Amino acid sequence: MASTIVCVDDEWPILKSLGDQLKRHFGKDYEIELANSGETALTLCAELRTEQKEIALIISDQKMAGMEGDALLIQLHALYPKTLKIMLTGQADADSVGNVVNQAALYRYIRKPWDETDLILTVTEALRRFQQEHQLSEQNDLLKMVNARLASSLSILLATLDATADGILVLDNNGAVVSFNRQFISIFQLEDLELTAKGDRLITAIQSCLIPADINAFQILLSHVHQPKQGCLKLQCGDIIEFYLQPYQLAGAIVGGVVSFRNVTEIKQTTELFQYQASHDALTNLPNRILFNQKLTASLQTATQTGQSLAVMFLDLDHFKQVNDSLGHAIGDLLLQRVVHRLSACLRGNDVIARWGGDEFVLLLPHIRRREDATDIAHRLTQALQPEFDLQNYYLKITASIGIAVYPEDGVDSGTLLQIADRALYQVKESGRNHYQHWTEDAIAHPYRNKSN
Repeated sequence: MASTIVCVDDEWPILKSLGDQLKRHFGKDYEIELANSGETALTLCAELRTEQKEIALIISDQKMAGMEGDALLIQLHALYPKTLKIMLTGQADADSVGNVVNQAALYRYIRKPWDETDLILTVTEALRRFQQEHQLSEQNDLLKMVNARLASSLSILLATLDATADGILVLDNNGAVVSFNRQFISIFQLEDLELTAKGDRLITAIQSCLIPADINAFQILLSHVHQPKQGCLKLQCGDIIEFYLQPYQLAGAIVGGVVSFRNVTEIKQTTELFQYQASHDALTNLPNRILFNQKLTASLQTATQTGQSLAVMFLDLDHFKQVNDSLGHAIGDLLLQRVVHRLSACLRGNDVIARWGGDEFVLLLPHIRRREDATDIAHRLTQALQPEFDLQNYYLKITASIGIAVYPEDGVDSGTLLQIADRALYQVKESGRNHYQHWTEDAIAHPYRNKSN
């Protein structure tokens, strides 16, 4: 029977949008239920449990009429402690979020309006966490039953552990090895069964597989079997191994810990790919405006602390539309890629060029000493475009217009600097294109013209 994701929001358009996005990505494996109030959500969850349907995840808005999201999630946690909770919030209320974190074991909160990619990645990770905890809970229940009935029979325990998909390591109260399954041996690539016959040699062999930075983390894991713990270990071969430690009891006393291991290398790589795709332009592999704004914000913070200057530029290719219209988008795309290659070669190591959209680019030049440094780089950029481009036997010339803004003279925040650079770009276009300039009140009359024209 499929598990359920419950979405709660008192604004129907937002609730429907949330539900539609989740159905597109998770509808095959999960039922998506919607509730337009906290009271309705409580009734819905009670009905689901009466029907013996598992509630994997509850996503609730914070600010709602009637019962607010924090109160709802706290109440639901008391009823369904194993269900994961995510809270949506437009303006995070620190007290409310703190209450939910402390009293409802909040998994995460997401700011509204949310980014769909971030939402899907967060929900994917939450569902995987729920499944792992659910599986580990079942395994722990199974271990308790086996130990209670057959404390002296490790053979049945081993057969049970070997049936699981995860690698399992059973530790005693002192962190010494009691048992492990075959999947554990496979994950750590320790196929020499004779080597693993003794616990001390097994631990030594595992440590030899780990990168040096994670050997200490593994030793800490062995010495804290009484405390639930999760994390990742990296093998020297590059694989990433995720682990969950859960203490186990006999006759009401903690007597050791069960550690489950899973190779999550592919999952991590997929997550990193999603994150890269969400922050980079697919055609040029340049940062997109989201990532550029993040880098600009960080550079402004550094500049404020150090007293250094930085520059922002808007660069627009002149008459690029004519290329697309006359030769087609395939040639236009190839031209953009070749242009990016030339422009990037003109920049310093810590400079950033991003695609703003279409044939417009934005540049960040941190650590400049004076305004003329930005002018010099702008000149190099326009000069780099002077030679013809050979594009599948089409020989094209392209020029660029550049508008420049400098921190702190032209502005002290990202919005102002981008606006000033955009104004300067407009003035360049108005005064004939194919040159560069800083924005001033009389900038049209005094442009920094391309010295080759």
